[in-house]
Amino acid sequence: MIKEESNILIEEQGLRDGIQNISTIISTEKKIEYVHSLVDAGIKRIQIASFVHPKLVPQMADAELVCAGVKKEEGVVYSGLVLNERGVDRAVEAGLDHLSCSISASDLHSQKNARKTLAEARKAFIEMVKKCKDNDIVVRGGIQCAFGCRYEGKIDPEHVMNMVKQHLDAGIDELALADSTGMGNPASVEFLMGRVMEEAKGIPVVLHLHNTESKGYANAVTATRVGVRIFDTAFGGLGGCPFIKNATGNIATEDTIKMFEEMGYSTGVDIEKVAQLSWEMQATLGEPLDGKIYKLIEKKQSSRIK
Repeated sequence: MIKEESNILIEEQGLRDGIQNISTIISTEKKIEYVHSLVDAGIKRIQIASFVHPKLVPQMADAELVCAGVKKEEGVVYSGLVLNERGVDRAVEAGLDHLSCSISASDLHSQKNARKTLAEARKAFIEMVKKCKDNDIVVRGGIQCAFGCRYEGKIDPEHVMNMVKQHLDAGIDELALADSTGMGNPASVEFLMGRVMEEAKGIPVVLHLHNTESKGYANAVTATRVGVRIFDTAFGGLGGCPFIKNATGNIATEDTIKMFEEMGYSTGVDIEKVAQLSWEMQATLGEPLDGKIYKLIEKKQSSRIK
C-alpha cells in the first residue's frame, strides 16, 4: 500500500557525521568520489563537511578542498555543518549555499562540542543565522541532544520547545532535531516531534537519529506518524560524535531505505549502489560497519574508489 505523502527524503551524513569519529583519515580525493557516487545512487541531499577546528576534528581538516573538488549536480543539496560564525565565514568562502547551524540542548555537551555554554551558544546562533542570511544561504537550524544527554541525562521537552521557538524566530528555513546520543524512544519521539511539527507551521522538519540503543529505526517509523518525512542517515551506519560518551553510528542509509520502501514509501535511492560504498568503507577501515542491510547485498569489485 502506498502511503499518503509517500516520499521520504534522505540527507546523507556519512561523509560528515559518519567519519568524524574514526581514526583512519579518509583522503580528500576519496571523499569527493564518495560524494559523486552518492549522487549517482540518487541521494538528493548530502552533508559533505563540517567547518570546525581541524585540531579538534582532523577528519574535517580538508573541508574547503572537498567543497572545491565536488562537481555539483543540479537538484542536489550540498550542505555543511557550522557551530560558530567563523565556521559560517569558512563555508561562505568555500561556496556552499546551504548550511546547518547547530547548537546543543545540553549545556555540558555544548561546552565540550562547541566550547560555549548553552547561553553563549544560543546568543551566537542568532548571529550565525543573520550572517547566513546576509550571504543568501539557506539555513537549517539544528538542536543536538534533543532527546537526552550522556552528561546531563533527560532533556526537558519544554526546554527543547523553547529552543525550537528561538530557532524559528531567528528566521531559519528548515528545522532539525537530533537524537545525538540515541537516548530517544518511540514515545518521546512521538510526543516531542508532534509538538515540533505543529510549531514549525510548514517549515521543513528533519530528524537526525543515532542507533546507540537500537531504537533508531523504531524512532524513525514513529516520527512518520506525526508527519516527519526528512531523515538524516549515514551509509553503513557510520557515525558518532567525538564529544559524546559511548557515541555510535547514525541509522544506516540502506537499512532506513529498505524499511521505508517496504512500508510503501518512496526514496528514489538505489540501495545497491549505496551498499557498495559501505563495502568499500568497510575495506578501508578493516572492520564491519554497524549497518545490517549492506551485508546482505553482494559485494562487487570496483576500481572507482581508490
